[in-house]
Amino acid sequence: MMTMIIIIIELFTLCYVYIMINDHRIFPSCLLILHWLRPSTSVDSTVDQYAFKPTGSTTCALVSLIHDVVHMLQNNSYVRCLIIDFSKAFDTVDHVILIRKLQALNIPPNIYNWIISFLTGREQRCKVQDILSKAIGINLSIVQGSGIGPSLHIIMESDLYPKSSDNKLMKYADDTNLLVPETSNCTLTEEFEHIKAWATANKIVINMSKTKELVFYRPHPSRSHMLSAVDNIKQVKIAKLLGVMFSGNLNFDDHVTYVLSICSQSLYLLKRLRSQGMADNKLHVIFVALIISRISYALSAWGGFLNSQQIHRINAFLRKVRRCGICSPTCICDVSEYLRLVDRRLFNSIQSPSHCLSHLLPPEKQHFGLRSRGHCHTLRVCQNNLCKHSFIP
Repeated sequence: MMTMIIIIIELFTLCYVYIMINDHRIFPSCLLILHWLRPSTSVDSTVDQYAFKPTGSTTCALVSLIHDVVHMLQNNSYVRCLIIDFSKAFDTVDHVILIRKLQALNIPPNIYNWIISFLTGREQRCKVQDILSKAIGINLSIVQGSGIGPSLHIIMESDLYPKSSDNKLMKYADDTNLLVPETSNCTLTEEFEHIKAWATANKIVINMSKTKELVFYRPHPSRSHMLSAVDNIKQVKIAKLLGVMFSGNLNFDDHVTYVLSICSQSLYLLKRLRSQGMADNKLHVIFVALIISRISYALSAWGGFLNSQQIHRINAFLRKVRRCGICSPTCICDVSEYLRLVDRRLFNSIQSPSHCLSHLLPPEKQHFGLRSRGHCHTLRVCQNNLCKHSFIP
């Protein structure tokens, strides 16, 4: 009897798997992404996209951005960074344009038809109190919250390239940053016109009021530069990129102030919880979640640029938290130690060729085993301190 039950269960399982594979209407989105969408997009088309990827993160995006900036500053006195804001980029994806791009990929017809079926036939309506509006069909958006929505957005932006190879694009979801060095053969104005033409062709609107420009320069430039604005875009001295405050000279004093102000508010909350009798071990968990996570956020990208005064400010705050009895007495109160931990973890992970930052590593060099080494890569030549302080060197 038990044998018959097992055989029946196995038959039902095989039939279910067969239907899942052959019927595009109920094909699981996770298998679709792993086996068709992700392999069909070329590595070159997504190398500058750091969202919705297995190894992608905001930390990797900022590491790549700073790496390109300091590399450009070795031979240029300034680098112009255009922070482009697309208005509702996820909600305005045109289905006709997206399907046309999917058609160019090497995916089976049943998978292609499944995606079309997934996007079409959707409706929306508004409700005010107890009154419902008429249902209206949706012909835009990638259906946010869906399993394949992020992959569809990557495909939508996969053909957005800089006009010149001298310039760089860094994309994280709909956040797009354009880097143009001083000696580029294509100016910032020409690059922005190229991006606007792409946005028009893809029916995506650029929010000019939120698009800004930040100029990176060496700490001691040989001469000052008065650069003309592009399309009356506002030039700023400090900009927030993926949660990190950037200044033109890559001094992160404003970011340290910003982080410590948020951590101070969290410390007040932890003190209130402690006064209400919360256990010490639970307080430590909340301390790690609210304070340590905030200090260590993208630390590998900006931590190498901290000076002694900024390190002292962060360490003084951590020691204050420990004196208040919020965290464990053995808790690390040195931001340099946290930086070593996150740097080592990230460096070990990018050794994999499939990592999104592996292309930044210098080529490997043959060693003769005279002494143990932490890596097998050639040491990059740095012409200034900015390059030495970035993550890869």
